[in-house]
Amino acid sequence: MDKPEFHFLGDSAILATFSRTISEEINDLVLWVSATLEGMCLPGVSEVQPAYSSLCVHFDPSQIRGSYLVDLIERIAEKAKPPEDQTGRPGQVVEIQVVYGGENGPDLDWACNHLGIPREELIRRHSERLYRVFMVGFTPGFPYLGGMDETIALPRLPEPRKLVPAGSVGIAGKQTGIYPWDSPGGWRIIGRTSAELFSPYRDPPSLLKPGDYVRFVPVSGNEWFPAHGNAERTGLLPDKDTPGRHLPRGPELTGSLRTEASVLGRLTGTELPGLAIEDPGFLSLVVDRGRFGYRKYGVPVAGATDSRSFALANLLCQNDPGDAAIEFTLKGPSMVALTDLTVAITGAPCEVTVDGRPVPQNAPVFLRKGSKLQVGTVRAACRGYIAVSGGIRVPVVLGSRSTYLRGKFGGFEGRHLKSGDTLCVGPAPEHVYVTRSNRATPVPQHLFIERLTLGETILRVLPGPEATPKSLEILSKATYTVRPDSDRMGLRLEGPAVFDAGATDILSSPVVPGTIQVASDGRPMLLLADGQTTGGYARIATVISRDLPLAGQVRAGAKIRFKVLNPWQR
Repeated sequence: MDKPEFHFLGDSAILATFSRTISEEINDLVLWVSATLEGMCLPGVSEVQPAYSSLCVHFDPSQIRGSYLVDLIERIAEKAKPPEDQTGRPGQVVEIQVVYGGENGPDLDWACNHLGIPREELIRRHSERLYRVFMVGFTPGFPYLGGMDETIALPRLPEPRKLVPAGSVGIAGKQTGIYPWDSPGGWRIIGRTSAELFSPYRDPPSLLKPGDYVRFVPVSGNEWFPAHGNAERTGLLPDKDTPGRHLPRGPELTGSLRTEASVLGRLTGTELPGLAIEDPGFLSLVVDRGRFGYRKYGVPVAGATDSRSFALANLLCQNDPGDAAIEFTLKGPSMVALTDLTVAITGAPCEVTVDGRPVPQNAPVFLRKGSKLQVGTVRAACRGYIAVSGGIRVPVVLGSRSTYLRGKFGGFEGRHLKSGDTLCVGPAPEHVYVTRSNRATPVPQHLFIERLTLGETILRVLPGPEATPKSLEILSKATYTVRPDSDRMGLRLEGPAVFDAGATDILSSPVVPGTIQVASDGRPMLLLADGQTTGGYARIATVISRDLPLAGQVRAGAKIRFKVLNPWQR
């Protein structure tokens, strides 16, 4: 085997690519190397994320060198046994019951007419195969399946549906897959399962993991039941599709389900109602530093978009760095204190008052029980943060209190704040001790946000895996405008194309917050905190960690320019 190719995705992730094609042998190697790295529990490595034929190591460069990881991955790969010599594999066979046709498979009859075969034959060809789960990504729990009979390949819909129900089983080209969530989609839907592909209250949260196999089992409509138990993990017996492959028998699916309390962190009873929301402002969310260790299941980090302002707010309140706070966009909330509190408002500049009296940002502010805190419209930038001494207390979901809006979990009931909500807070020191600590230990200047206007913002980037000299030259010379449809998932940019239209598709592979992907029209999109974990578009560059908080503060209509750095300029 040739040595893997290495690329940095910014300054805190390394991509190792073992092949540019899809094969079970390469995927076996990727999973073997990933498992070996994870088992080492290296300091500074937050997670290892396998994909089709590549893996991504997410790390903290202040704790471990990127060059060390490159050498280590090469060494592990060199020592890896050929897949056929491995004595055991991690994969399981998961049987998923599917109701084909009717309202559950609205495109089945069309597909039969298009292919010129009876319904029973299409169902037989689709369900007789064993499908390899090569990776999980794009959205939480979404499996990338391989092994479909190419005689039932179907074109995508000419116009995607606005809503495809969760559990829908579809075909697009030579691929088949299952929609884990209600979402838009352009695949031809031939059936549906009630199997729950992803649950944040299950450990692991994804029903399927890389290296598993899926067998679709046709059932009639009267066998449909909306429960966890219509997917079963079984041992894999040798058959014509998998000569010589013996996967170990694993626990039944129902045995792997844990109680909700073991995955969903409960409040401890030491919390008190702290803030009553009168007016939520615009898109106010509970956030923390983010959710780590679950990217291999398609779960994004989903932490504070401007991690610098978030950290400053917690520091001013003498909180732990990871305590949850409120993130608001463009307009802040109005809240009433239900107990004595110390708060700090950071990030985008805006008017802040307590009972109508102006109070400063970037400083601890005392709220007496019954006081009303009002945070106005931001004057520049995009997002602000409100921390409370003791931290906002909501249940921990998958290791984080952060809200993931698309997944509808984390934060306050998986959604943005509304009028009438009450937020709990944890125990905290008296206000005088908070202010005394801040006087004794001045806040580092680098935590304060650069004041943004609607003028140009310059973001420093490192070249990405698919960058070319020409594309980097275009990127560095162009000025881009942030489109109104930008959000926490990413900044959509209007401006010069950096690639020819249609020349940007790649084999789906990991991406990170800060990655600049180039869509089919050749124009870039900059991923932010809620961005997907994998993507199939060219990655031209990645914003460096120091500038990523700045990217999270750029509002619609603002101008952006990119400065391309050499790796040693980080």
